[in-house]
Amino acid sequence: MQIQDFVKVYEAKSDEELIQLAVASEQLTSEARLALQGELSRRQIKFAEDSRISQQDWDSDDVAPVPVIQRLGHGEWQGVGDFLAQVLRNYHANYWLYFKITAPAVIISTVAVITSRKEAREILHNLPRGPELLAHHAEILEVSLINYSSWMVGLIAFDFVFGATCIAVEEGGAGFTPSAWRSFLNLRDRLSSFLRLGLVLFVLLLAAEAISILLATGVLWVLHQLRVHPTSLVIWGLFYGLAGVAVLVVSRFFLSVPAVILDDCRVWQAMFCSDTLTKGKWLTLAALIAKSLVGGYIAGMCPFWLASLIQFSAPPPSWFGWIPTIASMIAVTVVEPTMFVGFALLYLKMAAPDSAPDKGYSPRN
Repeated sequence: MQIQDFVKVYEAKSDEELIQLAVASEQLTSEARLALQGELSRRQIKFAEDSRISQQDWDSDDVAPVPVIQRLGHGEWQGVGDFLAQVLRNYHANYWLYFKITAPAVIISTVAVITSRKEAREILHNLPRGPELLAHHAEILEVSLINYSSWMVGLIAFDFVFGATCIAVEEGGAGFTPSAWRSFLNLRDRLSSFLRLGLVLFVLLLAAEAISILLATGVLWVLHQLRVHPTSLVIWGLFYGLAGVAVLVVSRFFLSVPAVILDDCRVWQAMFCSDTLTKGKWLTLAALIAKSLVGGYIAGMCPFWLASLIQFSAPPPSWFGWIPTIASMIAVTVVEPTMFVGFALLYLKMAAPDSAPDKGYSPRN
């Protein structure tokens, strides 16, 4: 958002509302801080020096700010529990907004998965079972490409959810009344960098998952050589555990999304910024990832588990299969936004500029 947008909003607020925003100024972006400082000065409202709003944030040649991405040396999180509580408070205060932002991505990814599974089943239906299946290299490759394509469609859709959520969190913290439609529209200003970053993150995730599969396969090969036969539960835990670690490692770069969207960083600057801001935040990242992956999986599968427990005296109607699917989509839409809200809040907290612009690292150069 532009600084002029914040100026118009703050001009319409009361003195008490401006003071409340100044108290929580660490949650505002540089543009919001500068607009807030200008309005406080215009009304001759004095505020404490430690409010993180400084005239030094102004660029000497232009009214447009030059934000500096700098890790905070003070005001660190008191604990992961406090951070998650803040995330949940923000989520519950804007529940319907985040639901509307997330719903389109859930619908798109669900349609992509259902379509890919249908196509894959049609291909595999005409292939032999058993070892003879391995001779059909072209068909196996086609099925793999179909599955990965549906995964990519889902990731792109949720990338847009992530970006829109960052804008909504920023607007809410700055005193705006955010809307789902406007949050998506505001992505247009940085769409090129945003799409390039999404491609980079997709490649990183793909590479990390491939490495985790190779490691899990290697562990199973070693166990086989040692004549150790793990149970299916152990194998399942090994593959999914290493996959989770892979996602956790890549999550060090997830703050690059709000860096591009909120501070107009270039892709490589955003990646560097995210890596810097997430140092020592492994527990926080793990909590956000686990809440999303585990919670999202349970929420998505629970309707199907419950449906499997229903005993029918006669074949159920053809439309019955859509009931757990729709319930699964709703459940995932409810659970998933917390991760994106968490990453957006983490960036706004950790990337608060405290000093004058550093010419060595300026995202808007």
